[in-house]
Amino acid sequence: MKYVVIAVLALVLGAIVARWYYQPKPAEPVDPINVMIMQMRTHAVIEHERQVAVWYRACPDVVGKDPEIFIAWPAKLSYELELADVSIERAGDTLKVHARPIHADEPAVPSDFLDYLSTTSLFTFANEQQLVNEEIKKSTPIARYLTTYYLKRDASLRGDFAGEIEALVVHMAGALGVPVNHVEVEIATQEVNLPKLPKLELCGGSSAAVNGLPFARNEDAYTVPIRFNVPPSNRSPRATAEKPATPAGIASIYGQAKSVK
Repeated sequence: MKYVVIAVLALVLGAIVARWYYQPKPAEPVDPINVMIMQMRTHAVIEHERQVAVWYRACPDVVGKDPEIFIAWPAKLSYELELADVSIERAGDTLKVHARPIHADEPAVPSDFLDYLSTTSLFTFANEQQLVNEEIKKSTPIARYLTTYYLKRDASLRGDFAGEIEALVVHMAGALGVPVNHVEVEIATQEVNLPKLPKLELCGGSSAAVNGLPFARNEDAYTVPIRFNVPPSNRSPRATAEKPATPAGIASIYGQAKSVK
């Protein structure tokens, strides 16, 4: 009889253990920080632009009297920051965001808006339009140089990106009910090398300028760069309180990261 009781107890115990084992476990609570990271990594891309205007006086060496050509054109310098590798650390009511470096996109140089003025002389034996076309060919290499220069020297560019990330994180934190009083954004730095400027046949004593700031001159028949301080963007929340100056920045965010509910 005792063996029957033992067998029954074993069956009951086995049933209890089996029921406990196969009973659905309560779902683990979802960490809202992980939700924010996933949304940003999957969808968010931030872009900024710098609008610039370049002008200079060229005096190309030709047969006969050298002409003087004034060249002016606008360009859009573009930068992008993908958040595919973004990470967020939480320390109390502070969120620390770490992002990859900013990278430069191909600049846009609308040649339809290029203007030029040229002197004419009976003693200039050269095709004016051909000379102008040669200057037009230099516009894209110059814009690429300026794109890299701004990435290297424009401190407000990083401020603009950091400000956009901060606003995005605050928005998502509010939507997810995460108490946040401070957001620290760290954008990784990456050393960039300035590309070589194309040869500019600048008129004697003159220089090439971007937004009124000299950036290149001629020395011993070579075109050499001039270092200049890039004015802060007047959009940057981290820019100084000085009077806004060109170039102005334009920012946009793509994706669904801003629509988290």
